[in-house]
Amino acid sequence: MKDVANIFEIVNHFRKQIPVDVEGLALALGVPVKRIAFPPDISGAITKIGSDKFMIGVNAEHSGTRQRFTIAHEIGHFVLHRHLIGKGITDTIAYRSDGDSPNPNIGPKEETEANKFAANLLMPAESIIYLRETENLTGAPQLARRLEVSAAAMEIRLAPLDRLLRTERQAVY
Repeated sequence: MKDVANIFEIVNHFRKQIPVDVEGLALALGVPVKRIAFPPDISGAITKIGSDKFMIGVNAEHSGTRQRFTIAHEIGHFVLHRHLIGKGITDTIAYRSDGDSPNPNIGPKEETEANKFAANLLMPAESIIYLRETENLTGAPQLARRLEVSAAAMEIRLAPLDRLLRTERQAVY
């Protein structure tokens, strides 16, 4: 098993790519990704398949951007909550671990943390700023296409980032 510092080094290496190769990251972390015919209300799962081995399952029928977010979300569980995974976590389309066999160790706090991890992984502030400055991509739809995420996810990600940038600009003037 990789230590925490090594895991974050790998994650940060992949965050520098535009768009982030989430499946490559999962493999680099030793967590293979498999597309599965889940019911429509299940986005994905991370399952323990050995003493210290995990696998991510993602709904094969969901859109590519949804699959990317789900994989990033499950990587978030792996990085942040590996000690809580137990036999596994199944996440609904609302990213709640209340599937057929819910994991009692994973609640709203952990799901929020995994969502924030996924957003930061797929839409790093540095990449957004870089794309705005070098490719003149300013709108959520343009940035979303370039980072291969949904426009809705990008709008959510941009709100606090834009507030922060406005505050920094005001402090300079």
